[in-house]
Amino acid sequence: MHNDLILFRTPKGEEIAHSHGHEISSNHRRALIAVDGKTSVGALTKKVFWVSDVVGVLKELYTLGLIHDDVKTIQDATVTQSGGAGLLLKVQIIKIAKELLGNNAERIVKKIEDTEGTPEALEATILSCKKLIKLTINDDVADAFLARALLIIGR
Repeated sequence: MHNDLILFRTPKGEEIAHSHGHEISSNHRRALIAVDGKTSVGALTKKVFWVSDVVGVLKELYTLGLIHDDVKTIQDATVTQSGGAGLLLKVQIIKIAKELLGNNAERIVKKIEDTEGTPEALEATILSCKKLIKLTINDDVADAFLARALLIIGR
C-alpha cells in the first residue's frame, strides 16, 4: 500500500467497526477503527503504533472488503445516510472546497468536518459556507461551491 493512500471504511466495515461482535481480531478492529477517510496509510502506521504490522492488517481489511481506497466504489454501495455515507459526502464536499478555494479552503473544510453527516445538516453548513466564501472571496466562487456541493448531497 502506498503511504499517501487515503482509506475509507466500506459500509460493511462501518457496521463491524461499530458492532461488538467477533468477526475480526482485536488487532484488526483497532486498525479498522483508526481508518477515518482522512488519514494516509503512512500516517496510520505512525498513529496506530499499538497495532502490530499495520500495513499487513490494512491489506487484510482491504481484502475482506472492510476498507477501500476509492470513494466512488463505496458510494455506489448500499449505505445509510448516517455513518459511512455521511463521511463520504463530507469528503466529496471538502474536495470541492479545496479545488475551488485552494489555500483559502481551511475555514470551510473545518466547518464541513465539524458538521453532522446528515444531508440536512450538510445543507445548512453548505449555505453557511457559501455566505463565508461570498464575503471573503467572491460571488462566482460562492455560487459554484453551492451548486456543486448541493449536487453531491442530492439537493
